[in-house]
Amino acid sequence: MTVHKKTLIKIFLSFSLICSILIIYWQVSSFEFVAYDDARYISLSSKKLSLDSFFWAFRSMDFANWHPLTWLSLILDYNLYNPNAGGYHITNLLFHIFNTLLLFFLLSKMTGALYRSAFVAALFALHPLHVESVAWVSERKDVLSAFFWFLTMWSYVHYIKKPDWKNYLLVFFFFVLGLMAKPMLVTLPFALLLMDYWPLGRIELAQVVPANGLNTEKKSFSFLILEKLPLFVVTFFSCIITYIAQSRYEAVVSFENISFASRILNAFNSYAGYLEKTFYIQQLGVFYPYPTNFELLKITGSVLLFLSITALVIIRIKKQPYLAVGWFWFLGTLIPVIGIIQVGSQAMADRYTYIPLIGIFIGVSWMITQRLQTIKYGKTIMILAIAFYIPIIMYSTYHQVEVWKNTLSLFEHALSFNWKNYRAYNMAGYAISQSGEYEKALYYYHMALKINPRYDSAYTNAGNVLQKMGKLDEAINCYTKALQINKKSAEAQYNLGIVLILKNRFQEAADHFKESLKINPDDADVHNNLGIALVKAGKIKEGFEHFQQSLHLNPGSLEFQKNVSVTLSMLKTSR
Repeated sequence: MTVHKKTLIKIFLSFSLICSILIIYWQVSSFEFVAYDDARYISLSSKKLSLDSFFWAFRSMDFANWHPLTWLSLILDYNLYNPNAGGYHITNLLFHIFNTLLLFFLLSKMTGALYRSAFVAALFALHPLHVESVAWVSERKDVLSAFFWFLTMWSYVHYIKKPDWKNYLLVFFFFVLGLMAKPMLVTLPFALLLMDYWPLGRIELAQVVPANGLNTEKKSFSFLILEKLPLFVVTFFSCIITYIAQSRYEAVVSFENISFASRILNAFNSYAGYLEKTFYIQQLGVFYPYPTNFELLKITGSVLLFLSITALVIIRIKKQPYLAVGWFWFLGTLIPVIGIIQVGSQAMADRYTYIPLIGIFIGVSWMITQRLQTIKYGKTIMILAIAFYIPIIMYSTYHQVEVWKNTLSLFEHALSFNWKNYRAYNMAGYAISQSGEYEKALYYYHMALKINPRYDSAYTNAGNVLQKMGKLDEAINCYTKALQINKKSAEAQYNLGIVLILKNRFQEAADHFKESLKINPDDADVHNNLGIALVKAGKIKEGFEHFQQSLHLNPGSLEFQKNVSVTLSMLKTSR
C-alpha cells in the first residue's frame, strides 16, 4: 500500500469515526444538566476567568478529589456558555471525538495495523458503556483525563524513537496534566510497561518483535522501571493528595462498614460484570448498589472466569502477546476503582470502563482478525461481521444516550430494571419535586429509605420538600436524622440552617452554617446566609465579614452587594 493511499484511507476512516459519533451523540446538545452531581459541579465552577478562579481550582478538594484542570475546564465552559447545558455537553462530545482519533492514530502508529486500529477506535467511540463518561457533564474529568492519557502515550512513542530528555519531559508534562484532570491516571506508567512488551517490543527478555517493525532498542526490565521512575514518583504524590481529599470528605468507606473479604468478592464480581456488559449489552444504569450479600454460584463463576482468562493469556503470551497486554491493561487500569479502597456506595460504574475497555477491544480485535486470516473467505467474513455488529452497538448506544436527557428519564430508567436501587428512587424523587409534585416526591424518598434506612441524602431531600410545603418541624426532623447518619453532609447542615432562620432560631442556624463551611469553605451562599443569621442574632460585625466573603467568592451577585452595603451602613450607624 502506497503512502498516499494509506493517508487517504486514514482520512476516510477518521471521517467515518467522527460522523458515527455525531450521529449517536449530537442529541446531547439539547440535554439538561442532571441533578446527580451536575448542579454542584456547575455551581462551584460558575466563576469568571481570573487569577482567583485559577488558584481556587488548584486549592479545591470538593467531591473528594483534587482535579484542578477539570475545574478550569468547567470554569471556561461557564464563561463560554453560561447556563446553557448544551454547551457543556458539546465540550464533552468534542473531547470524546479527539480521544477516539488519538487512539486510532496511536494504535496505527504503534502497530501498523490500520483497519484493526480503526475497529478498536470504533468500539471505543461507540460502545454503550462509554455513554456515561460522555453524556454526563460531571464526568468531564473522564474525557479530559483520557485526552492527556493518549497524549502521554503519543509522546512516549515519540520519545522511544528519539530518546532524549526533551522528549521525555513532554511525556512527563502530559502525564502530570492528566493526573490534574483525574487521579485514575496513576495506572498509566504500568500501561506504558505493557506497551514496552507489545506492541513496542522493548523488553530484552520478551523475544517479541515490534508490531510495526519499528527499530526499537531492547532494554532490560530494570532499565524500563528506572526510566519511568519520575512518573512513579508523581503517581505516589498524586495518591497522597487523593487520599487527603477523600479523607477530608470522609469518602473512603472503612473496613468496619465493608470488610476486606467483601471487597475482594465484589472486585471479582465487578470484573465479571464489566465483561458481561461489554459483550452482552443490557441494563446499563447510572448507579449499581453495593450487594448486601454474595451469591455463591455467581462468585464461583466470576473467580473461575478471572483465573481461566488469566491462565490462557499467560500460556499464549509469546504467540499472542496482545492478549496478555489487553487483559492486564483491563485488570490494571481498573484497580483504582475496583473497590479494594472503597469510595462511595457503588459496586461498579460504567464510567470506570472508559480507558480499561481499550485493553479488551485490542485483545479481541487482534485475536479475531488473526484467526480469520487463517481460513478461506476470512476477510469477507470479517467485513460482514463488522458491518453487522457496528450498527447494533450504534443502535444500543443511541438509545442509551437518550436516557441521559434529564434527571427523571435517567433514574426512571435505572428503576426499570432494579427496583431496589435506593439512589435512583432518591434522584427520581428530586426530579419530581422540581415540578411541584411534593407528595409523589415524598413517596419516592420513602421508598429509598425503606430499602436503605441509612441513606442520609434521602432524608435531606425529604426535608427540602417538607420545607417547601411549610412543614418546618417535619423538615427539621428529617435534617436531624440525616446529620445523625452523616454529620459531614454540608447540604443537610446548610438547609437545616435555612429552616432554623425561618423559625427565628438564629444562633442555632449560624452554628449549622458554620458546620457547613467546615466542609465547603468556599460556598458563597452559605457565607451569605451565615451573615444573615449572625446579623439577626445581633452580631453585625461578624455577619458583615461573611457578607464580604460571599461577595469575594461571587462578585457579580446583586444580593451579596446589597447585603454588604446595608450591613456597612448598620455598622457606621452603631458607632
